[in-house]
Amino acid sequence: MSAEKSTEQAAEAPKYSAEQIRSATTKEAVLKALLDQVDTAYKVARTEVQAMLDEQQRTTGGTKFDASLPDGTKVGDVRLSSGEAAAKILDERAFVEWAHKTFPSEAVTRLVRPVPARLVKGVQPRFVTLLLERMTAAGKAQVHNEETGEILDVPGVEIKPSRARTHSVNFTRESKVKRAGRELVAEAWRAGILAPIVLPALAPPAAPAAPVDESEAAA
Repeated sequence: MSAEKSTEQAAEAPKYSAEQIRSATTKEAVLKALLDQVDTAYKVARTEVQAMLDEQQRTTGGTKFDASLPDGTKVGDVRLSSGEAAAKILDERAFVEWAHKTFPSEAVTRLVRPVPARLVKGVQPRFVTLLLERMTAAGKAQVHNEETGEILDVPGVEIKPSRARTHSVNFTRESKVKRAGRELVAEAWRAGILAPIVLPALAPPAAPAAPVDESEAAA
């Protein structure tokens, strides 16, 4: 029975023809080559746009700008998103010393071995998290001492960027009077309008100039 099964497997026709496999692998290779070109160009363009938007926001306060085709047709807009900042401990020793003096009930001291054993100061982790959250919300390295009512500067802590500024591209939606922005971009690409502008490496070569008739030129 084993021999019969082996014979059946050997006689079974392959699921895919050589032509199907060649077509599929060619398609993947071509798309990979195009994707590499597009991805590189996109990263360069995104970096350039971010720098422009940052400068424009700094000088004019603008945070939203139209994205249009060469003929002026709007296909979407680009919006600047502000980054986020958070309180971070940059000098742990200064922070711990301050916390021990200001909030002794939240201070901890542990014995660290091996020999020579030494005492290491620390602060309850949950209390550190609470202080950092409060300072992040306030946007300042300061906390309110609820017992005394004082506003205290916190040494060793600074408000630092936790997420960089970025921007998003938003395409227009289809309506009764206009087509969707993505559709308009695709149509312009098929017409050959965009390749020379956004991906010159993939643009078809320019048509050669028509030869000049010397006899007509002389006339």
